[in-house]
This record gives sequence, C-alpha cells and structure tokens, in this order.
Amino acid sequence: MRARARGKRAIERDQSILDSALTEAFRVGVDHLGIVPVARRSGLTAGSVYSRHESLAELVVATWLERCAGPTLELVSEVVDLALGRNVAGDPAVAVIERSIPHVVGVEMISLARRHPELAEEVVPALEAVLLWNDRAPVERARIATLLGLTFGGLLHGASSPPDSEKWTSVFAHVRTAISAEPPKIVSKLNPEPGRAVRADTGEPLRDALLNAACEVIGKSGLAAATNSRIARRAGLTPGAVYTRYDAKDDLVIDALRVLLDDAILDNEPVTSGLDSVERMGVAAARLLSRGGGPERRPWLEFRLEVYLAATHRRDLAALLDEFHANGCRRYESMLAPAGVRSEVADWVALVGQSIPLGLAILDRHAPGIESLDFRPVALPLLDSVSRA
Repeated sequence: MRARARGKRAIERDQSILDSALTEAFRVGVDHLGIVPVARRSGLTAGSVYSRHESLAELVVATWLERCAGPTLELVSEVVDLALGRNVAGDPAVAVIERSIPHVVGVEMISLARRHPELAEEVVPALEAVLLWNDRAPVERARIATLLGLTFGGLLHGASSPPDSEKWTSVFAHVRTAISAEPPKIVSKLNPEPGRAVRADTGEPLRDALLNAACEVIGKSGLAAATNSRIARRAGLTPGAVYTRYDAKDDLVIDALRVLLDDAILDNEPVTSGLDSVERMGVAAARLLSRGGGPERRPWLEFRLEVYLAATHRRDLAALLDEFHANGCRRYESMLAPAGVRSEVADWVALVGQSIPLGLAILDRHAPGIESLDFRPVALPLLDSVSRA
C-alpha cells in the first residue's frame, strides 16, 4: 500500500501548523502550548490541527522533529567537537547571544524530556547519539560538560538577563581557551563531594513542609502542573493549608526559591572559603561544578531548572532571577577579592558560575555521573586565564 500524495495546500497547512507551534512554544512555553492557540495563529480550526496531530503531545514531538531537532543537535555537535579540539564553523557564543527560537525551544524540550514520555522517545536517543557519553575519556567528559553546560545554561540565563554580547563573547573565549589548553599535571585525587540534599529549615514546620513539597512537585512535573492541592498533598496537609501561609501559588514558589537558594549557598560556603590563590579558586570551581548533578541534589536542581524555564515566559519570575544574579555577582566579587581578582573579571566568573550549573542540571539526566567528574583539567586553566585578563 502507498500513502496518497499530499497536495500543495495540505503541505502548506502542515508547515504553517509547525511554524505556529514553534512560535507559540517560544512565546508561552512548551507546558502552556495549546491546540486552539496554535490553530488560531495558523488561521485554521482546532479540528484541522487535530486532523494532522491526534494529540498535543504528538504536536510537541512533531515540532521537535521538524523544527528544533536539526538546529539544536547541530549546536550540541559543534559544542562536542569544540570541546574535543576540533575546528567547527559554528560558535556557541553566537547561539547564546542571538537566542534563536529553535535553539531556545529545543533546549527547553531537552530539559522537559525527563517528564514527557513521548518527547523522551525522540530526544533521548538523538542526544545520546551526538554526545556518545559512554565512549568518552574522563577529561573529554569534563570538557564537553563544561562547554555544553555553559551553552545550555546561557540560553536559559538569557531569559531573565538580556544577553550582553561583549560579556558572553569574552566568557566563551576564556572557556574555549581553557578547554584547548594542555591539561595541568594533577597528582592528587579530587574525590568531589556531591552537594547534599537542599531542604528548607526555617524553624516553621508548616512553611518548611510546604516549601519542600513545592520543590519536589515542581521539579518533577513543572510549574504549570503543580497545583496547590498537589503540593499540600505531598506535604501531608489539606489543600487549605497552603492558603494559611500564602495568598497564591506564586508566593509559595518565590519563597521556596529564596529559602532553598540560601540553603544551597550555605552548603557551598565550605567549598568557597579561603580562596586566596588562583589554584584554590580552580579547585573550588571544580568542586562546585561536581554539584551540578547527582541524585542527592537532583530535586533542588530540577526545581531551579523549572523556575528558569518558567521565567523564559514570565517577567515577574525573570525579575526575581535578575535580583538573584545581581546578588550573585556581588558575592563572587567579595569571594574572589582576596585572590586579587578585579571586580569586572569577577562578573565573568559569576556568569560562568551561574550558567554552567544550570546547564549541568539539564545534562544530568542525559550524561550520567556528572557529580563524580574531576573538573580540575578545565577549571584550573579557566581560572588562570580569567585571572590574567
């Protein structure tokens, strides 16, 4: 049997639907994609869209396959080649600065594949075929994870902070220099300690229960699907318990982000104390990067990732992340000052320190063992390069 050839108008309609789905996903996010808005944007009826895609999940998969997979996987391939010292035509810095629609939506779909089974069927094997993670030597894995983490994290970071082309170009130049440098001779074994589980401990039992439940539910299902009733149920409380402490879900989310971020920073303080030399800074950076994955920290990492994904389409969350980024820059400046690092250079380090862990949270499900990698072959030359700037 042969499929009947499709006419020109039918083909144009199919392309219009996919173009509209891509635009709509960029505008509101994949989780908020809907058949009716896509149909309206295409100038079609919802029935016309359903005649081509039997469900919203299938439309998302088709959008990945026909609009995002090509440019996104090409970007990943270029990053892998760069990390392995091969010459390529593309530059991941350009992708981050320009934040093209297929790249941004493609990275979002890679992020969401962990909780979208239909999407995972297409995304996971395609990404694995490009990464070939299990075939890489440890140093190659560290280089790939660093550069790809910066690229993925940079694409999401731009959701709250409009990309500064000069700064991002400098950041990528330093990272590429560090990756292409001869690995330093390292005698001692790092034995990175994964970050502990991030949990709210404010001294208020009701508040802590709701914050920890919100972290778990949002991290697993996304912000849109995390209802107050579901969060309360996870906390072992009645739905009304949320409203005894918060006026709305957004207030709970913001409080959870603030409290858990402070907890994560406190957990990292032993690693970042006493940085009075470039070498100590490099070792500390390596230890911090190893905390960008792993099962213990995963609920917090995925919660933070979901907030960043939501901030791509919500100005209130983006403004909150802007505030966190600004505070983070000041923290990096005071932390690196004892080693003689200038404030403008500390801003570059802050951008790297904020972006790579975010990207590693995306890679965590696709590149197992990130938490056990020794990042010193990248971190030591990177901090040396930055300190000389």
